[in-house]
Formats: sequence, C-alpha cells, structure tokens
Amino acid sequence: MKVHLTYCLLSIIAVLTGACDKQSFGSDIPDPKLPTTPIYVPIYSPGDTSKGAAYANKLTHAWKASVFCKTAFLDSTKISLQFFTYTAQGFIRERIGIGSALKVGGEGEYRFHTDIYTTPPESKVSPSYSTWQSDGDVTEDSYRVDSTDVLNRLVITKIDLPNKRVEGTFHASFNIKEPRINVINPKKVTFSEGRFWATIRD
Repeated sequence: MKVHLTYCLLSIIAVLTGACDKQSFGSDIPDPKLPTTPIYVPIYSPGDTSKGAAYANKLTHAWKASVFCKTAFLDSTKISLQFFTYTAQGFIRERIGIGSALKVGGEGEYRFHTDIYTTPPESKVSPSYSTWQSDGDVTEDSYRVDSTDVLNRLVITKIDLPNKRVEGTFHASFNIKEPRINVINPKKVTFSEGRFWATIRD
C-alpha cells in the first residue's frame, strides 16, 4: 500500500513537472499573428468618361471615376475638378471636389488647403470628399482631408486651353466626419497613384 501511494505521488509530480516545462517552453514561442480582416471598400461605376476620367487605388481596390472640369464658379481665371462614381442605375455615390487651379500658368503642384474657413492661396487647392445615397440627390457621409498625409497633392501636368484639355495626377486622403451615417463606408479613405484627364467645359 505504501509502495502504491509513493508510486502515485511520484506519478503526479512527474506529470506536473512536465506540464510546467511544457508551459515554460511554449512561452518562448510567439503567438501566431491572426490575419487582419480586410476593410470593405465600396467600388462603384465611373459613369460616362467620354469627357474625362480618373484612375486611382481606393485603399486596396482599383477605382475609376468620371471627371467634370469647368471654369470655377467664382473666378473665371481658374478651373475646378469634380470626380464622380455612380450605381449601376446611374445614381451618384461618390463625389471628390478639387478647386481651384489657375487656367493660365496653372501647371505644377498644388498642396491641399485644410482650413475650411479661409480662402486658399494660389499655390493650394481645397479638396472635399462625400458619399451620396437614395437617387443620388441626398448627401450621406462627409469626409475631411487627412492633414497628416504628406503625400496629399494635385499636380496639373498639362493645361491646353485652345483644345480645352487638362491632365494631371493626385493623391488624396480623407477621414470620415463622425458620426458615420453608412456603416459600409470606411472611416479613412485614401486615393493613391491617381491620374486624370478632362475636357475643360466653359
């Protein structure tokens, strides 16, 4: 009986010692990294691109939009740009506005003006981004420029006034204005490696 009790005690000690060693050994191994859930990126139709088109990476997805370029409403010496995407039924879902670049001598780089309460200098443009809902006549979520993104800029590479054509590149990063209205909209949206062309409409 004594031998049997001693044997049982030794067996329990051996099991506990092995468990401790195993635990101690396992603690040196880092936990496997779980894959992060990819962000859902809503992508819509570009609509009619016969008078202008824009291409970019919207977060992790290829994105394309139609471009509307017109003489700026309050200053005939400048042009403003608007990029639109639509549902399959033709309803507006996204609008990026970038205004305003000089018509004459307007080629070059424009940084983003982030103070919405002041007029930007000629070297800067005021960007905006919003989503739309319903039949494309109701604004949904509004975004503000991410002032920490040092890549934000519009570059006008060509303005051809006789042929009414403008071309350029852009990088634009925005943060959603809380509270978010549509939960499918990402809280942060970056349009990277963007390029565009457009007919300048009078």
